Amino acid sequence: TKDDILLEAGTFARIPVDVVEWRVDWFEDVFDTDKVLDVAKDLQTILKDTPILFTFRTSKEGGEKAISNEAYKALNMAVAKSGYVDLIDVEAFTGEEIVKSMIRDGVKVIASNHDFDATPEKDEIVRRLRMMQDYGADIPKMAVMPRNKQDVLTLLSATLEMSEQFADRPIITMS
Repeated sequence: TKDDILLEAGTFARIPVDVVEWRVDWFEDVFDTDKVLDVAKDLQTILKDTPILFTFRTSKEGGEKAISNEAYKALNMAVAKSGYVDLIDVEAFTGEEIVKSMIRDGVKVIASNHDFDATPEKDEIVRRLRMMQDYGADIPKMAVMPRNKQDVLTLLSATLEMSEQFADRPIITMS
């Protein structure tokens, strides 16, 4: 609820945080854009200078709720244009045109991809990260599921290759 979110945000003044992520897919009124913007505005007031990352993680990438591509785009665009958040996390495989249209001046975009079943091959990880960079994302992000120790090394190797050979911006990877 709005009250729960704002109450929790108020506790962050007591601990050192670099950024706060609002996982809006857990918000009870997430499909009412005006209510989302109202909470985002209040969060900005409470958190002052702490950057806010706005994330609607769809159910297809491990989130709490399903949403149509059109509604996903509209919600993210409204929040990005509001000026109440500093970053938005956009799922890279929502569709190229949708992702590119959400990349706006003033709000940084993390393009993300999550594989909760496995760790793709190194070349596939690098391909996805490069695709997100080519879309114009400020920070490409890839999260994968390790099934063994080699999977962790595969991700680390892909991260190294991306950062040394292709990345012209920060990247995030996790296993």
